[in-house]
Amino acid sequence: MTQATKTPMELMTALSPEAASIYMAQRVAVMDSPEFAALPTRTKLLIGIGVAASLQSSTCTLMWTRLARQAGAGDAEIAATLAVSRLMKSATVNDTAAEALAWLLEHPLTPATEQAKG
Repeated sequence: MTQATKTPMELMTALSPEAASIYMAQRVAVMDSPEFAALPTRTKLLIGIGVAASLQSSTCTLMWTRLARQAGAGDAEIAATLAVSRLMKSATVNDTAAEALAWLLEHPLTPATEQAKG
């Protein structure tokens, strides 16, 4: 297997077994610990799909999708997860632009300003 075909975790394990081990321990703690049993595994995986898609990680989106399917998630649930993810991400655009939008409202274009730009 070449470096280009290895998964991100395989690459991290090769580079830093300690860092990979820490991540895997955290993953087990969150996904399998009775302390976090309030969310079923399928729900956790659907959240993973939404977060990965929002963060634009194709590799992770596919990985969480495969795992969610194995955990019993259907196509409609996965599609709904992606729709919600897209909605939530678009809301962050509004939040990010809020200061600029407020500035535009405080500095409206006037006919004279528009003519000058002409």
